[in-house]
Amino acid sequence: MKHTTCLVAGLAFACAFAAQPVLAQTQEQAKPPVPVAGSYDNGYLVAQSADGAFKYWLDGRINLDWATYRGQENRLASGFEVRRARIGVKATVFSDYLAEMDIDFADNAVEIKDLWVGYAGIKNSLIKVGNHKAPFGFDTLTSSKNIMFIERAYLDSWAPDRLMGVNFSHWEKYWQASAGIYGQAAGVFNDKDTLTGGGAGTSQRPSFIGRFTVAPLNKDDRVIHLGVAAARRTPDVAKIATSGADLPDRLNASRIVKFDSRAETHVSRAKFISTGDMKYVNYWRQLGGELAGVMGPLSFQGEYQQTKVVRTSTTIASYSDHTFDGFYGQAMVFLTRGDRRPYLVSEGEFGRVVPKSDKGAVEVGIRYSQMTLDDVTAIDPIKGGEAKNVMLGMTYFMNTNHKLVFNFGWVDNNDNAKPNKEFAPLPTGTSTTQTSVTGDKFKIISLRYQLAF
Repeated sequence: MKHTTCLVAGLAFACAFAAQPVLAQTQEQAKPPVPVAGSYDNGYLVAQSADGAFKYWLDGRINLDWATYRGQENRLASGFEVRRARIGVKATVFSDYLAEMDIDFADNAVEIKDLWVGYAGIKNSLIKVGNHKAPFGFDTLTSSKNIMFIERAYLDSWAPDRLMGVNFSHWEKYWQASAGIYGQAAGVFNDKDTLTGGGAGTSQRPSFIGRFTVAPLNKDDRVIHLGVAAARRTPDVAKIATSGADLPDRLNASRIVKFDSRAETHVSRAKFISTGDMKYVNYWRQLGGELAGVMGPLSFQGEYQQTKVVRTSTTIASYSDHTFDGFYGQAMVFLTRGDRRPYLVSEGEFGRVVPKSDKGAVEVGIRYSQMTLDDVTAIDPIKGGEAKNVMLGMTYFMNTNHKLVFNFGWVDNNDNAKPNKEFAPLPTGTSTTQTSVTGDKFKIISLRYQLAF
């Protein structure tokens, strides 16, 4: 409760602090209107006031995907999907105040992505309040518009991604640091804090997440990036037991964590590796290391992450702490002259590719990734499976806004990895048994058309 009170107080202070200059501008607002001009800026349509104090621009994207699977023993559905259908707006207000709102309409549902306000009045710094990406994971933090392959590597499945919270970041020529205190993602608490969804009257517990990156070599065509990140996270509010074995310690039993991942494809929703629900979780700790770089037309990146789940001791049953890990490495090279992948030191990530030629740019690459959700302890063993993936990719950047991506991948799951029963082979003859096949190995062929505007 103490941590939550501090978080609420911090949010209230930030909002009150942000409101002060708005009140101070009352007299200025009575002045004659400032002319606003439109322009095309690196793929975006921008409206900006003549004095530069106000700036607005759209930030949308459409991802249309197709995928098929070969050699699998389970039923993986091939086909098309709208992977992303986002519309957003970004704004600068009174020079020092920023805002972003980004909504996704994929899967015929409305989902809040970015929804935050920020203060940039401190040199080389930004304070964010709202729903935004927590500073953990190079691949996760890189915009989906700029990732090298159609889907991110396995590690993205357990990254914090977007959460409600307060974050402070600062950067210089060769480094950046970012840290924040967070609750749950926008909408999650209200969805679950109901009499039917559970968690009624249960307060959120805060998570602490931070990242530091340095680029000792930071030139236009030569970059070396090193990064570390850490997170101490707590379970979302969940349903509290009203009966059964968990009743004597129902609050701790409601603290559940589950890690799972698709096979680096999204058309089929099958998740082959999964820890299942882990109850009585006090918190989980995540550590990550990053290496990335640019050498002319060549770019590369890799990460290693480890997650340790710390359980709560109970009088009902014994539960073990569990440790899981994963890593990936990938490299891409442009085949077209003069093209390269830009690096943003203030974000510690890669930026948007702008082809040098009117004919566009072509990039090819390879990635190897692995994730292990097996931790066979003496007490409460977890057999979540281990997955390996080799992915080849080719991207044609038609211009700054349009690109086509082709991926071909091989998936190798161990004997503890299997999808949910709904993906199992259909029964044959008079049999009614439907059991998923473990250790499935198969190929992925996928395409994406992307429009970013």
